[in-house]
Amino acid sequence: MPSIAGRALLALLCLAPAVSAQSRGTSPPRIGVGFDTVTALWSQDVVPNWPSLGVRGRVALPINADVSVAASLGVGAHVFGGSDDTSYVLNPQTSLIVTLPSQGTARYLLGGFGGFLPLSGGGGGPSIHGGVGLAFPLSEASVFVEADPSLIIGQDTVVPVLAARAGVIF
Repeated sequence: MPSIAGRALLALLCLAPAVSAQSRGTSPPRIGVGFDTVTALWSQDVVPNWPSLGVRGRVALPINADVSVAASLGVGAHVFGGSDDTSYVLNPQTSLIVTLPSQGTARYLLGGFGGFLPLSGGGGGPSIHGGVGLAFPLSEASVFVEADPSLIIGQDTVVPVLAARAGVIF
């Protein structure tokens, strides 16, 4: 597993094009907040087996009108096993977001790297994600929904998980 310094360097390299674009006066950053639920698709010991409910924040820096890079952090609670078995997971991600041509509703693809970091109980690991989303424009914000499956790379196995999200982009 890469060191924290290696992960930080990778995140900086992913965000560098957007920082460069921002210095040239491209569109302002977009901030998104919302709710998400994440569940493993089969029983394993890398992440808890029941769905999590959580919140996520994302900052997207446009490179141009079609492409943005983003950094996000989700915090989820696996509560369906009862209060004695509740566990919490951090889910940071860096993403490339590509907005597809459309009229009205924005359709987009996103993909990148991240991690599932349990705050207790072990497991977790780095992840690769790729998904789709829809953004419905309002007057000064947008409402979004997205599905973002990931592969979590555990010590002995790779686990597919599915995330469903909804929220607001400012």
